[in-house]
Amino acid sequence: MSAGPGVDDAVELVPAGPVRARLDAPASKSVTNRALVCAALADGDSVLAGPLASDDSDAMREAVGALGARVADAGGAAWRVRGTGGRPRSPDRPLDARLSGTTMRFLAAVATLAPAGATVTGRPGLLARPVGPLTAALRSLGAAVADAGGHPPVTAAGGGLAGGPVTVPAARSSQFASAVLLVAPFARAPVRLTAEGLAAPGYVELTAEVMRWFGAGAERDGAASWRVEPGRYHGRALEIEYDASAAGHLYALAAATGGEVTVTNAAPGSRQPDAALPEVLARMGASVRRQGASLTVAGPRVLAPVDADLAAMPDQVTTVAALAALAPGTSRIRGVAVVRGHETDRLAALAAELAKLGVGVEEQPDGLVVHGGLARLVPATVATHGDHRLAMAFAAVAARVPGVAIEDPGCVAKTYPGFWRDLAAAGVRPRRPGPGRAGR
Repeated sequence: MSAGPGVDDAVELVPAGPVRARLDAPASKSVTNRALVCAALADGDSVLAGPLASDDSDAMREAVGALGARVADAGGAAWRVRGTGGRPRSPDRPLDARLSGTTMRFLAAVATLAPAGATVTGRPGLLARPVGPLTAALRSLGAAVADAGGHPPVTAAGGGLAGGPVTVPAARSSQFASAVLLVAPFARAPVRLTAEGLAAPGYVELTAEVMRWFGAGAERDGAASWRVEPGRYHGRALEIEYDASAAGHLYALAAATGGEVTVTNAAPGSRQPDAALPEVLARMGASVRRQGASLTVAGPRVLAPVDADLAAMPDQVTTVAALAALAPGTSRIRGVAVVRGHETDRLAALAAELAKLGVGVEEQPDGLVVHGGLARLVPATVATHGDHRLAMAFAAVAARVPGVAIEDPGCVAKTYPGFWRDLAAAGVRPRRPGPGRAGR
C-alpha cells in the first residue's frame, strides 16, 4: 500500500481497541544529518548504513552534494559519502534547506569553510525560524556572515574560522551550538564553546559524540561547555541508530489505547534525549520493559495525569500533551518555551487544537496545563499547522477517540514518511473523514 494520505487530505483513524504491534522505528534524523555533515567534511569515504530517508535528510543530502561531497546509494539501505577533506566548494546557487531547521543551521556554519562562501535559504516556513545567535557566534570566531534580521537566508563569505572562545546563546535552539561544534575542528585555533541558556544539552552532546566517531577531538569541558581541537574528520562506516523521537509517537499509541507496542530496534545506550520518554509514560501508568534492542510500552486502562519538566526533550511536548488530554485530572508540562520557535509555536498550536476537542488547556509561557479525561473529549478536526510532530501526536488521540480527524497528514514526511503505513499495519486504519467533518 502507499505510504499514507496525501498532503492535501485529512485523515480520520478508526479506533480498533488496544493497539498491538512490533515494528522498527525509522532511523534517527538527528544522527543522520549530523553524520552527513561529518562525512561530507571528512577525508576519504564513509558508508552510512540505514540512514533516514525523509524530507529533512534529503535536504541535507542534496546540500552536501552541492558543496562537493559525493553521496551515492551503496546497495541496500546505505549511502556512500566521499568527503571534501574539509574543503567544501562554493555552490553555484543558494543551498535549499527546504523546511529543515537542522539543515539550515548546520549548513550556515559549513558555508564559512567554502572558499567563496555560500548562501543558505529554504521555504517560507523555514525563513521565519531564528538563526541570529548562530551567525553572531560565527562572526565572533572570525567568519564573515550575514542574515536577514536574525532569520534566513544566511550568506557566508567563506575563508574559514579563526577559533578561540565563543559563547552561543542557546535558549531558543541547541542547534546553534551544535552547528558551531560541527565546523570547529577546521578552525585555526582551538574552539571553546559555552552554550548560554541551554535547556537541552543532550542534543549538543549527541553532536559531539558523532564528531568523535569521525575522529574529531570534541570534549565536554563543563555542564554546557565543549572544547574542540583543530583537526580533521576521517571517513568511516557507521550504522545509523533508531529515531527515539519517532519511537515516542509509536509508544504513545500503546499508552493511549491500553495496548502494547514494541519497537524492535531501540538499542540501549542512545544519547538521543527523547529516549527517556518511556520514563514519563511510566509515570502516566504505562509499563515499560526491555529485552535486548527491543523496548515495549504497554498502556494502562486509564492514563494518569503527570507533572513533567520536558526541558531535556522538548520535541516530546506534543506527545505528552496529547496523552494528557486523555488522562482524567490535571497535567502540567513545563520547561519547553523553546518549542515556540520550532516548526510552529507548538504551545499555542497545542492549546488551540486540544481546545477543539473539548480539553481544558491553560497556555503558560514555558508550557501547558491540561485538564484532561476521555469524558471531556468530543469529535473534531484538528489542524497540524504544517508540523509533523503535531500530526503524529494527535494520531494517538484519534486512535482512542472516534471522530477525530487530522488535517494535512502528509506533513509527517518531514521525518517519518511511513508513519500512516505503519499505523495501518498495526491495525489503526486511516480513512477520509465523513461529510461535514472538516473545520468542525
